Amino acid sequence: MNQTTPPNGRKRHAWLAATLSILVPGLGQVYCGKLLRGLAIGLAYGVAIPVVLGLLAYHGPASTIFFGFLMIAAAFGVLVAAAIDACRLARRTRTDYGPKPYNGLGVYVLLALMIQGSSLGYALHVRGSLFEAFRVPAASIYPNIAPNDRILVDKTAYRKTDPQRGDLVLFKPPTEHWRTHYIKRVVALPGDTVSMEQGLLHINGRKLPLEPVEPAAVNAPEVRIDGRLLEGEFFEETNSSSKQLVFLAPPNYDAVLGFAELTVPKYHCFVLGDNRNYSLDSRHFGPVPFAAITGRADYIYWPAHKWSRFGRLR
Repeated sequence: MNQTTPPNGRKRHAWLAATLSILVPGLGQVYCGKLLRGLAIGLAYGVAIPVVLGLLAYHGPASTIFFGFLMIAAAFGVLVAAAIDACRLARRTRTDYGPKPYNGLGVYVLLALMIQGSSLGYALHVRGSLFEAFRVPAASIYPNIAPNDRILVDKTAYRKTDPQRGDLVLFKPPTEHWRTHYIKRVVALPGDTVSMEQGLLHINGRKLPLEPVEPAAVNAPEVRIDGRLLEGEFFEETNSSSKQLVFLAPPNYDAVLGFAELTVPKYHCFVLGDNRNYSLDSRHFGPVPFAAITGRADYIYWPAHKWSRFGRLR
């Protein structure tokens, strides 16, 4: 007796099932005839994981970036698990598998739009409301951030609290460059008096302590500005409970080494670059309104020079 197969029977290919699930998690399961399993995986990838982790991220400003990484890891885990599961399903499926009504290109496209569309929508929400990646092209925050470092900015940091001394804030400056973002260090808050004498910062009438730091103890790469090696000295500056590294290089032509005492207005902060003599900051355009601040820079996620610099910013 000769073996026969249904006229429309088609073998499910493991490589194709895995590829479909990599492109759209859950689609490989649908290809193998497991519609409900595929929809469940697609729901977990496109909606459930992002929404749950996104809600957790709102719990506190300090946890936002952590939960962003966790969300990415969870989504990647679902993607890999879905591809492995689809591959195994295809290998167990009968060689004379009869395609179901939903095994068609139109249904596949519809499912892809539903799953990836919801995931993309949440990704845009994350970028607009939770955290966003930026590349820092300049050396104004050197040695803490080097040119071309990639950083993550927490956009929820100031929803329930105001900026604090020592915070690295991203904002749009009140200058002709208002379309671009600047990143600077908060050194003074509303009501504080600020002045500078011979490059030394005074807050509320007190000169901030500067302790020399040996270059070997600073995990900072060499940088060049206009082709010339940036040379100078490293210091640790203490501002209330905040301590950070600052860099003092020979001043360039537009460096501001002194200004008269001023009082920071309400709902404003005074910001400076850590690379004091190579920074356009509040010495040039005045205190920054809280409303102009986009968020707080918390992490270097892609260091331009040394991977030992990966991680939380100080």
